[in-house]
Amino acid sequence: MFNDMSERERKWSDLSARLTKSPLYKQKLSDYDWNDIGPDRISLLPLTTKADLRKAGAFGYLAVEMKQVAQYHESFGTTGEPAASWFTMDDLETGGRQMGACGARLTSEDFVLIRFPYAMSVPAFLMQHACRQAGAGVVPASGRNTVTPYPRVLELMKRLGVTIIAGLPREMELLAETARLLGMDTKNDFPALRAICSAGELLGERRKEHIERLWGVPVFNLYGSTETANIAAMCEYGAMHIAEQDFVVEVLKEDGSGYATPGERGLAAITTLSHQASPLLRYFNEDVISVERVCCACGRTGSKLVHYGRLKDRTKFGMVMLDAKDVQDAVYSLTPAPDAWKAIQQENGFHFILESHRRAEWSEEGIQTKLSELLKLPVTVEIAPIGKLLNREELTQNTPSRKPVYIQKREGGTVDAANK
Repeated sequence: MFNDMSERERKWSDLSARLTKSPLYKQKLSDYDWNDIGPDRISLLPLTTKADLRKAGAFGYLAVEMKQVAQYHESFGTTGEPAASWFTMDDLETGGRQMGACGARLTSEDFVLIRFPYAMSVPAFLMQHACRQAGAGVVPASGRNTVTPYPRVLELMKRLGVTIIAGLPREMELLAETARLLGMDTKNDFPALRAICSAGELLGERRKEHIERLWGVPVFNLYGSTETANIAAMCEYGAMHIAEQDFVVEVLKEDGSGYATPGERGLAAITTLSHQASPLLRYFNEDVISVERVCCACGRTGSKLVHYGRLKDRTKFGMVMLDAKDVQDAVYSLTPAPDAWKAIQQENGFHFILESHRRAEWSEEGIQTKLSELLKLPVTVEIAPIGKLLNREELTQNTPSRKPVYIQKREGGTVDAANK
């Protein structure tokens, strides 16, 4: 949050200077007089789309000399071009501060196991900087590799007295399932564990509660992207506070008619006020979010953010429109919540495939009724045999995890509900 308007104006002026060094924005802003447009008139400036970034290429929005670059990152979705981002050392420090703002409140007493993938993606490195800034120790147990399979991660957690795990939500679920398979008790065999920090994938309230039940510790969510670093961090009261000293977050009406009202779902446009190496102006990241002002019990004021998933994950059935969060919240409202699941779009609704080691506690008719009521559309349910969606043998072996697919669209393509 800005302490005063002069600080906001200074940040805006600094951004202007950086953008003039970016090949993309030299061309994009050539017809605009920046001196006549302040941060309160940002809507007069053009959006930056993913297509703009793809066309510009990795070097097209680099705004510093190569000698100032500390790291380069890319993230790959299931389809499309990679999203790229450049970081100076100051950018990494800023990203660490952004992640360190979450309610886990890192200290020098913490020993943090980082389960985010270290290969090209950015969260692992920003979390590592957050730990260093707090004086916390780090166990770099990267996901999706053969060096640190799930059993070894659990052994490291137990033997080293890990106090915090940081990783994708799905990794937290798979670690818990591996612990069960190995005869461990997640709530008692890791007495030093006090919190989980999660990022890189959609995490609604019901899924958050599910992971908290699995481990018996609070979960703190982080929202960001490779291109922007971390935009919002969850406090101990569950609010995702925007780092307003580093970002301008706009929520645009989906019909293009202006801004969404506070708390209303719309499409995100992100301006990076602090990022030096590859600054972005009104970046239309194709995420569905809502933003509203809040006076939080944690003491912070400003704006909180809710993430509903990516626009490409949205499904429509007549007048019913569902974002990925709506589907996820419904699935994780089940008792027990599934170990693995997939929603397949049908003509008038969804067909759900659900798998759980506690499947005997489910009633197919009861689940179908509950999901249909929550989603307000017809639903069919298949209670899958063990192993159809989740290969548990791989969890206990030296097999890297893979990116999950949660929602399969009717058009024939698949949609990955994960925010990576």
